[in-house]
Amino acid sequence: MSGYDRSVYPTFGISRTLLIALLFIGALSLLSLYLGFDAYLSDHPARASLYLLMGTSGFALIGYMFFRSRSTIERIFSIPQVEVVTTLECKTCGLKKIRPFRRGDYLFKEADECTRCKGKMNIVKIYGRERAKAR
Repeated sequence: MSGYDRSVYPTFGISRTLLIALLFIGALSLLSLYLGFDAYLSDHPARASLYLLMGTSGFALIGYMFFRSRSTIERIFSIPQVEVVTTLECKTCGLKKIRPFRRGDYLFKEADECTRCKGKMNIVKIYGRERAKAR
């Protein structure tokens, strides 16, 4: 496959700097856990608990950094695409019309001319609805 679509094959967008930091912290955490178990087996409980605390804190920090990176969260959870629409209603004949939202729309604004009676239409609703998926 020469050119692939990122939406079909999602990747975790972790920068190289973050990846190097995660690997470095992971290596130090593994070393701390090893030294903690070694100190525990050689009857140094205070030193062992300090090393074990440092090792588990390092892995907790790795998890926090990994899951808090914005690009990772966007890849894991899908954000629904919404379409903002405006509902117009004619004051005189009661005709309702739905059109896409335009910049500057606000509730009770006189917007377009009514196609039925040539009266003024007011904006009565502005809301978002889920976009229909293309098949």
